[in-house]
Amino acid sequence: MTNPEILFDLASELATSFRRAEHGRIQVFPILVEDLGEAQVVLEALSKLTGGRLLSSEEEELQSAVPATTSSLIPPAVEAALTTVPAGGTRRVVPSISAGMADAAFVDPPGGPDPSPGERTVLAVARAVMHADLDSSQLGLITWRDSGVDLRLRSALWRLGVDQLNSMPHHTLRMLVIAVETRIDISLHCQVGRGFRYAIQQGRLLRRHGRDSLSSTVRQVAEHGEPFVLFLGAGFSVSSKLPLGNALRDQAIRRILNIDNAVPVTSDQLARRFFDWISHKADWMTSEEAGATAESYVAQLTLEQVVRAEKRLYPGLPTLTEFREHHDRVVSAPGSAVLDLAAILRKAAGRVIIVEVNFDLLIETHADSELRVFASDEEFRDASAYITKYLKGEESAIPLLKMHGTIGRPETCVVSDDQTELGVGRYKLAALRALLYEHSPRLWIYVGASMRDRDLNRVFSDEDWARGVDEFWVSPYLDGTVEEFAASRRPFWRNRSLRSIDDRLISETADSFFSALREQFDRH
Repeated sequence: MTNPEILFDLASELATSFRRAEHGRIQVFPILVEDLGEAQVVLEALSKLTGGRLLSSEEEELQSAVPATTSSLIPPAVEAALTTVPAGGTRRVVPSISAGMADAAFVDPPGGPDPSPGERTVLAVARAVMHADLDSSQLGLITWRDSGVDLRLRSALWRLGVDQLNSMPHHTLRMLVIAVETRIDISLHCQVGRGFRYAIQQGRLLRRHGRDSLSSTVRQVAEHGEPFVLFLGAGFSVSSKLPLGNALRDQAIRRILNIDNAVPVTSDQLARRFFDWISHKADWMTSEEAGATAESYVAQLTLEQVVRAEKRLYPGLPTLTEFREHHDRVVSAPGSAVLDLAAILRKAAGRVIIVEVNFDLLIETHADSELRVFASDEEFRDASAYITKYLKGEESAIPLLKMHGTIGRPETCVVSDDQTELGVGRYKLAALRALLYEHSPRLWIYVGASMRDRDLNRVFSDEDWARGVDEFWVSPYLDGTVEEFAASRRPFWRNRSLRSIDDRLISETADSFFSALREQFDRH
């Protein structure tokens, strides 16, 4: 059950946004929730307090024609959004206005006499958007559940709100809240200017900043006078079709526990099954792990912990082998984050250092700037001295510190927490410390990093580090482990201009961030 305080916080923030919404056009506020039943109670209260109108797709009224809006813009917007093009051809929802009533129906192909639950949801939302009651309300709220709705139509419903209705002129309606019971889909729900504003997921209230926040931050980065660090995590590589750490972890768990890929199991369920399995193995867990609760263990479980168990059963480390095979198939077709970063490096040589925990060769393959790559322990012996010279302008090749090695040389890859338990090692630690700026904090931007790397967190938690860096996080939304890590920074941020993780969060994907940063560099 969601903490009532979180629901009240959501209602309070929506009420504040409503008071600030301007007249003359619709401001759409998309929110995502885990349990629409819980959220509905609070949204109904908000509707009553503001004189608004809440329309639920499950209401009987919305299963047939409703009193029609007088807006000439809304019906075409419904048709434009609710047109999808699956492999078999076009599927459209066509609105109709007749005798003061608004209705919607599937065409191409037409809907049957008994629509599926998902089709009923789509038609109900279309009717709700065209409902006359919204013509006389300053605040409208439309709710539905994504379960049962075809994936393409889920996207279409989202587009209806964020693309078609947002900023549409309207003589009365100022703010429209669309509340969807669903899990976050980063590709759908986290795009610039088109993503959710608030979400309740795993008992946490998540907030995303808008387009102006991204624009403001990338200008600060591009105009920063001192060299800065880009720390790249798995979220940087995901648009290049490389798996996130949890995806690799989950696949390793399936292998260890012999769970077929066709069996539908969530990531959390896999982690819990792994805990139940390994907790009965003598000496397979560290003392710290053995003392953890199931909930804590599942929340913090890393790929490295799972690979430690995999090594006992499969010494050849099939997880790393599978990653290499997949990597070699996709590395030649990078996502936009890689290409935009390559363009940035051409303009930022001498001003940027890259640190990454990814094994892949995306940067080395696609950056045409001169790089100095450090991946093996032997190479890291020279890293500290090289970085010092680079920061003084005495070296030009951009340092690329691959903290967990490179798939090009699998023997360098740090994949087991037998390795991470020992920390980063003497020479890697010296290289990281060489990045600290003695006069003021070094600008340090984590991109797609979950802050769950035990070896690096040991470094980053040090007092010298907390004082020596000025940190930002690029992530589609605030990850729980990032929030937990940031809590330790509060005493050090207390007297700085940016005092909270909310101030330091760039709530965008790596693709969106690097696209905006490249555009900013191109202006200079």
